[in-house]
Amino acid sequence: MHSVLIDGRRLGLRRFGTRGGWPVVWNHGGLSCALDGKMMDAAALRCGAEIIAIDRPGIGHSDVWSMPSITQWPHIVEQVADLLHLDAIAVTGWSGGGPYALACTAAMPERVRAAALIESIPELLRLADVFELRFWEDELLIPLAHWAPSLAAAALRFLGLAPNWLIHRGIADAAGTRDYVELKPFLPLFVEIAHEATRHGVSGMVDEYRRYYGPWGFDLGTIHQPVTIWQGEEDTVIPTKCARRLQALLPNGTLHLLPETGHLLPLVAADQILRELTP
Repeated sequence: MHSVLIDGRRLGLRRFGTRGGWPVVWNHGGLSCALDGKMMDAAALRCGAEIIAIDRPGIGHSDVWSMPSITQWPHIVEQVADLLHLDAIAVTGWSGGGPYALACTAAMPERVRAAALIESIPELLRLADVFELRFWEDELLIPLAHWAPSLAAAALRFLGLAPNWLIHRGIADAAGTRDYVELKPFLPLFVEIAHEATRHGVSGMVDEYRRYYGPWGFDLGTIHQPVTIWQGEEDTVIPTKCARRLQALLPNGTLHLLPETGHLLPLVAADQILRELTP
């Protein structure tokens, strides 16, 4: 793990897979941090890809600063790509990272050649959209972050007191039949992620959840690069209809529905995801 300076701010950055391989910018999930890119490490080594995972503002090793809109994220990613001398890149977004991957794809058509959405949340324009999600933390935190951020902060601090066994149980509940089988070696990783994500406190996470509600600020219909959408049919966090909604809005979107697979889809499909992104 190391940090880079972007606009005078420290940005946490982790690199997995093959150092110097073909680059994939990984957008981490919600209630998470760049460390979750480690789920792709072994597959990236096998296929010669380098996973470049970046902590968003106030999360993990990134400094706390206000980023009002998802549309400001591509500016950060572009500067990281310049710093690392990356030309054409692929982008991925897992769960709450999906909107950030799409923002990069929309804003950098000359640089982002392909994208993968993995169990991505859709645009949440109404409270009814939020309550379509199946994860009670999202249903609680998204409205609170938008209308009562101090209460969202208190809820996140309370969640941060959860013992490791409860974190294990929450992660296991998000898995489907296939990803549950692969989960045990990764349980220490998810505990580390839970603590690492809020190492600077919870303000970055509150801001993150605030950004999930409302228009993303760009039109999915303008994205013409190939976008693969990966959805587990047993996902207990993001329902399948969210993936279908994203596919309908993307001109070049391809939906992959994986049976017996839950929200931890990268544990069983990392090789497939990267194979579709290979230059």
